[in-house]
Amino acid sequence: MADMRNLWWSAGQMAFGVAEDGSWRNGRWSDSLRRAATLLEPVWPKHDTGGSFTYALPTIALLLYAGPLDNEPERVPVEDIVTALAPRRAGEDGQSLEETVRAGLAERQHDLGDDSQLSALVRWLTAYREPVTHTASGWDLPSLEQTPGGSLLDAGARWVHHSFTRHYLQGSAV
Repeated sequence: MADMRNLWWSAGQMAFGVAEDGSWRNGRWSDSLRRAATLLEPVWPKHDTGGSFTYALPTIALLLYAGPLDNEPERVPVEDIVTALAPRRAGEDGQSLEETVRAGLAERQHDLGDDSQLSALVRWLTAYREPVTHTASGWDLPSLEQTPGGSLLDAGARWVHHSFTRHYLQGSAV
């Protein structure tokens, strides 16, 4: 139960306003976070304290928020989320997840160069990071707590793609 509280606490912490004027963008951001947390609840790890899954909430929320304007976040099918989060191979057509998010945010008139919380979140998730496999004292981390090199957005997307495919697409339907 504490794990679910942590998931929802994180969603609440991220539910800051994305627009100063209280516009529809704030409502869409809150709806995107709520949908992301609702989808993550059944697959959220119960006994792990860290790892790629911790970036899943902002990854899904940004995808839902930056998605097509005619789709409300709560109506986006899980299949579409899984497809959007599928790893891209070199030479494949289509935008990467980062390009999709950035284009959607630009379409909503967000300046990712400003000092807003949304801009800071995008910068944090898209910055390149070295792989983390050991603690500072040299001990190996458990495999679920290791992070591959790359961006946290990509790490979260890989975890969500795998978890949602296994839980939603091969199991019960949403």
